[in-house]
Amino acid sequence: MQEEQRLRLSRELHDDLGQMLASVSLELHIVRAGSPEMDARLERAAMLIDQLSARVHDAAWSLRPADLDRLGFKASVEDLTIMLCGQLGIACEMDLEALSSPPPAEIALTLYRIAQEALTNIGKHAAPSRVSVTAHIQDDRMRLTIEDDGRGFDGSAEPGPSHLGLAGMRERLALVGGKLSVETAWGKGTTIYADVPLAG
Repeated sequence: MQEEQRLRLSRELHDDLGQMLASVSLELHIVRAGSPEMDARLERAAMLIDQLSARVHDAAWSLRPADLDRLGFKASVEDLTIMLCGQLGIACEMDLEALSSPPPAEIALTLYRIAQEALTNIGKHAAPSRVSVTAHIQDDRMRLTIEDDGRGFDGSAEPGPSHLGLAGMRERLALVGGKLSVETAWGKGTTIYADVPLAG
């Protein structure tokens, strides 16, 4: 019963409340009142919505998504990728056979969330023409690689608010003994490597 409640809450947070907050944030960022004072207040309101959205996102992260149980690990990651590529109308490359034999539940959940966060960031910021998601196993370690040929960013810059997603991914991977690596540069796209141990 507790697990069913967690699944339902995760769906409601991510699918319903998260999407509504994203829509409100978009409207607030677009609208302008015409006076400096009101524009500043709208900007503050948009910032508060963004902060609330981030907290909702973090809460949803901590709950197990229903797709992992309904579809399985491999199909869930495939669905995330296909959905993004369909929304963006871009080419989609996948090699996820390594996910056919799922790792322990905690690792599967972490890698699913890494894929979800990375693909969401691609949709928001990268403007790519191609996305690739692959998984491989070597020496008792699994590597999930998510690559795009979009805008990229300055990987040598000090982490700022726009990089909070990367920090969250690093923290979550560290909890299961994993590591996140990022290769990127302006105009060169971005590649994210999530490495996790499969044996204790």
